[in-house]
Amino acid sequence: MAAESRNPRHGALDAQLGERIRSRRRELGLSQSALGGKLGITFQQVQKYENGTNRVSATMLVKLSEALTMPVTELLQQADRAAAPIDAKNQAAELLAAFAKIQSADLRAAVLTLVAGLSVR
Repeated sequence: MAAESRNPRHGALDAQLGERIRSRRRELGLSQSALGGKLGITFQQVQKYENGTNRVSATMLVKLSEALTMPVTELLQQADRAAAPIDAKNQAAELLAAFAKIQSADLRAAVLTLVAGLSVR
């Protein structure tokens, strides 16, 4: 399910970044108040960042990175990956091209069995 910002002026990436902040905060066992204390802001402001209601400034992103002991790039990469739609047609074409390069008939059969087995789940 794609994240959507509660503020129509803000995009899905803002909401996804907020989700990543919330997820990491929870991984660390921090409350919104505890994270806010580390950042010098209120728990309400943390809540607004997590909900995508308020955008995270570059300065605050660096502070969040330090408070959450996670590189800025990782916070943003997670958001980018979540924002990227899965393009099944391109993936299918890549899979088909890679499959066609397998020279061993036995290996092709094994890959086909694996993929067929995964699609049942």
